[in-house]
Amino acid sequence: MTGDIQRAARTPTAPTAGLVEPHEPTSTSASQLFDLAERAGSLRSTTKHIHESSSELHKEVLFHSWQRGTTERGKLAPKVLLEELADLGFAWRDVARMLSVSVPAIQKWRRAGKPSGENRGRLANLLALCDEITEQYHIQEVASWFEMPLTSDAPVTPIDLYAEERPELVLEHASGHSDVEQILTSYDPEWRERFRSDFEVYLDTDGAMSIRPKGV
Repeated sequence: MTGDIQRAARTPTAPTAGLVEPHEPTSTSASQLFDLAERAGSLRSTTKHIHESSSELHKEVLFHSWQRGTTERGKLAPKVLLEELADLGFAWRDVARMLSVSVPAIQKWRRAGKPSGENRGRLANLLALCDEITEQYHIQEVASWFEMPLTSDAPVTPIDLYAEERPELVLEHASGHSDVEQILTSYDPEWRERFRSDFEVYLDTDGAMSIRPKGV
């Protein structure tokens, strides 16, 4: 009888049978910490490389899509291309600037409809870019979007980017995948000094862009 009681005392009961004795925490050696740091650094480098590669691939896909759109738009008569740009809300002065021509040249095209092949291609390029921006990034009223400064820190707009033959920066800005400051630096490395001011551009209640002192 006494032996049975002793055996029962040594046998774990159901609630305690599944418990595991706690182990003393093991210390991590310096070499293990170094290995972990090396692995973490390698993962960061790999992640950065994948991000950069995917970004470049995305840009390449957008470029080819834009070029296909340019080919299709180029099939339309120049007068039709101009009418569509007008329907989007572009001012002729902005169209002329982005195409590197004069406003009288635009007006002549509207009447006669006979720009050079190079200028017809420029028209198709611009309209195809607008197609890409509205279809891929769902930007409404694309003409007014072109007039909006990228940031209140500098009065640079997509019109400025396109006029300087940087349409890829316009697409990057539309995608929202790139930092605005990076886009501005690609456009003008000295933009911070160039546009340093005590004033800022903002969208007023009437929908027009206005200027006010910073901090107001």
